[in-house]
Amino acid sequence: MNLRAYWQFYKDCFPFILGFSILSFAIFGVQAGVVILFTISNLIGFLAFSLLKRQEFYFYYNLGLSKLKLFISICLINLVVAIPLTVLIFTFKILFFGDARVI
Repeated sequence: MNLRAYWQFYKDCFPFILGFSILSFAIFGVQAGVVILFTISNLIGFLAFSLLKRQEFYFYYNLGLSKLKLFISICLINLVVAIPLTVLIFTFKILFFGDARVI
């Protein structure tokens, strides 16, 4: 298992994921933005990468990684990265605004 290739793919897709997540935070608010960060932004990041950097898929294909494996790796890495980020966001929200409601 080549973890460096998965991590590199995530780093390549992360600007698209981050951009869409920040936009969703601004439009829909923090709670909906977090849900979008976990779900839809992975798909948007993968689609943006496949549209804008489609030639780089040959690199991952030569390493034996299919698009499905790469998409699953994005979802898992984003889950591991986004959980501490979510905890920090809600902690700061509670500390600075005093609102402990989730919805």
